[in-house]
Amino acid sequence: MKGAAQPSGAHGAASPAHPGGAPGPRLTRDGDIRSTTIPNLFHELFVARATGLLVVTDGDNRISIQVKNGLVLFASSNQRDDRLNQYLLTSGIIGLKNLMKALEVMVATKDRLGEVLIRYKLMTQDDVEKYVRAQVCEIVYSTFQFTRGRFAFDSKPPASENITLNLSGDAIVIAGVKRISSWARVYEEVGGLNSEYRTTRDMPAIVKDLPLSAEETELLRQCDVPTSLEEMCEASKLSDMDVCRSVWALLLVGALMRA
Repeated sequence: MKGAAQPSGAHGAASPAHPGGAPGPRLTRDGDIRSTTIPNLFHELFVARATGLLVVTDGDNRISIQVKNGLVLFASSNQRDDRLNQYLLTSGIIGLKNLMKALEVMVATKDRLGEVLIRYKLMTQDDVEKYVRAQVCEIVYSTFQFTRGRFAFDSKPPASENITLNLSGDAIVIAGVKRISSWARVYEEVGGLNSEYRTTRDMPAIVKDLPLSAEETELLRQCDVPTSLEEMCEASKLSDMDVCRSVWALLLVGALMRA
């Protein structure tokens, strides 16, 4: 694929086999970020069942992602707009008056925002956990917009967190690629209308636990035989852009291949 991660420095040991049986790629430890770097990285981390901290930077934007055995556990960002309070307000989950009250208490008591929201009955424990997971997912998915900068993966035990995602790297790929808005990036990977695809031998094992939509499952069914991108776009209920993004994601995780 174009724009694969450019390695520098040490590499990890050979990774375990993919769930479908194919040998996994070597885990790239650090390098420059290009168009396909981030999607490829999450797939590599999953296949290698890696544990450690992935740090992605672009200028002053820094995102840290904790991974255990190929599962994404948690993420944090140094950007103010990525904080939980901003997410709750901009998503319409909590009003400004209640949020400001909770923030004042948080500063005074040094408690976490979620703890304050529960204490003042502005949210339940289940609500806080749901919205923290949603906020963390948004931070993780935002890395799929990165086409420049640097990444580094450090193999070390993850920090302890009360609320975790436990999402596989491939599940992150399926959802994250859908957030990519650049047609140029998608087109580079899926090609023109005459490009043909078919499912791989390992497809059933690969997608077994992935959060595929009914439309994505239908794309895979179509590709039991070589199928052109034009044929998929014409037959699918998805928009053409969404078909192409889904094809790219399914290529990345190894469920599809070029015919």
